[in-house]
Amino acid sequence: MANMRVHLLPIGLVIVGVLVLSACQPRAEAMFYIINTTQETVTVKWKSGTRTLLTLDPGEGYSYGFADSRCTDPEQGAILIATSETGKSYTYGPRMCKGTSWLIGK
Repeated sequence: MANMRVHLLPIGLVIVGVLVLSACQPRAEAMFYIINTTQETVTVKWKSGTRTLLTLDPGEGYSYGFADSRCTDPEQGAILIATSETGKSYTYGPRMCKGTSWLIGK
């Protein structure tokens, strides 16, 4: 009986850990999704910046969280630009709302 408790304790801790971590994850409607629907790898940057925000392979996506003001009162320069390996550009913005997606290439 004592041996059985020793085996159940780690399993119980794993279950509790999974429940705690899942409770901390933002809900889908609290995120903005960037999904690369092209057949090329793309790099994503802010129009006003030079630093790459992320690189997405074909079919890859990324969930992005930000302040509500990006939707309700967006800055005019808050535009995302995705550039493919062959130089094709795609833009999104300035209004970005949680629970929506940017399907790059659509």
